[in-house]
Amino acid sequence: MKTYLPGTIIELQSLPVISNDGSYLGDQRIFHRLFWAFRPCIRGFAYCKPIVQVDGTWLYGKYKGTLLMAVAQDGNGNIFPIAFTLVESETKEAWSFFLKNLRMHVTPQANLCLISDRHESIKSAYNNPKNGWQFPPSSHVYCIRHIAQNFMREIKDKDLRKIVVNMGYALTEATFNYYRGEIRRTNNDALSWIDNIPREKWARAFDGGQRWGHMTTNLAKAINSVLKETRNLPITALVKSTYYRLGSLFGRRGHQWTKMLASGQVFTDNCNKGMAEEVIKANTHNVMQFDRERFYFMVQEKINHNDGRPTGTFRIDLRKQHCDCGKFQAFHLPCSHVIAACSSIRQDYSIHIPDVFKVYQESFLGLPHEENWPQYEGFTLCHDDFMRRRKKGRPNSTRIRTEMDDVEKEKRRCGICREIGHMRRKCPNVAGPSQRPSR
Repeated sequence: MKTYLPGTIIELQSLPVISNDGSYLGDQRIFHRLFWAFRPCIRGFAYCKPIVQVDGTWLYGKYKGTLLMAVAQDGNGNIFPIAFTLVESETKEAWSFFLKNLRMHVTPQANLCLISDRHESIKSAYNNPKNGWQFPPSSHVYCIRHIAQNFMREIKDKDLRKIVVNMGYALTEATFNYYRGEIRRTNNDALSWIDNIPREKWARAFDGGQRWGHMTTNLAKAINSVLKETRNLPITALVKSTYYRLGSLFGRRGHQWTKMLASGQVFTDNCNKGMAEEVIKANTHNVMQFDRERFYFMVQEKINHNDGRPTGTFRIDLRKQHCDCGKFQAFHLPCSHVIAACSSIRQDYSIHIPDVFKVYQESFLGLPHEENWPQYEGFTLCHDDFMRRRKKGRPNSTRIRTEMDDVEKEKRRCGICREIGHMRRKCPNVAGPSQRPSR
């Protein structure tokens, strides 16, 4: 791949082979860890949102191990895988190997936001200055679903868990404090637990827009599901599978991008749909005033759209990309108030939407047949016998199910009276046997 695909990053970490007499076999090495990333993904990430979601999932095949992934998102909401790593498990050393190579080769930009769970190994690897995430500066925030999971493990209150999630998703400090007050009136221990986590790590109202509205690691979870069959493959086949699947993805999206440019479209359908809703709302707003330089506005809502945002009068500063509703700075897309303000001065609101369509300019090149590859010269790479599964058949699942895996199912109802608590065989509303009249 490094020969025929310029720009491909492959970082292999191996261990020495020790013979029975204690000597090292210099011509053999044991596979330990592998990091890889493809040039189109590396080049395309520069045009994605400045966020990176990381997560790990286990392998199903002949050997044990964990696949770590880094996933981003383009401006149109498409999932964008950028890097992969195979390690022995989710240890501090394994995460350091992944995050260090990710920062060095794929995401060297400043002001990136890393989203993950609260695993101690991830926090330790991120905080290690040798891994490069401290300079250029970046930020590390937590997935709200994992916050809720940890909360349930400690407090065990589903009603309060919903309030905690609402606190995380709140767009303004006033809404955040309202839900915090609800917890304070109910359970002081729960309040102490949630206050021990820095607000800027999990609450959208305090993150300064650095997470672009992403509150979970669902993008990485989605890739876990997509690669479920791939995780059954051996190492070489697994790497090939990620290459060809990403090549197919880039080819399909690149074709769509070319068609949009040819037709003169500026944004794709998903982006247009969201902005169309904001434009409709903007037509019901009243721009009360603006300053002489046309950067500062006061916009009044005349109709309550019941979309979860407060109503009233909102202050807007176009230079700072700020609106009192919180949506402009959280999602980096013009809200209806900003659109109304731009319309009042005959300014195109699309200038406040980031450029996202250069992400698929690069393409994946085809690999020649293996017969045409140059002769390999190097050490022989061996498997790690300790990572081999001993049992025959399908491996037993070792997943520890938590409340994140629970799905609220509708309770079964009686087929006759539609009440909950019994089935039709024991329904008390069933009419008894008819009695024949006596003669």
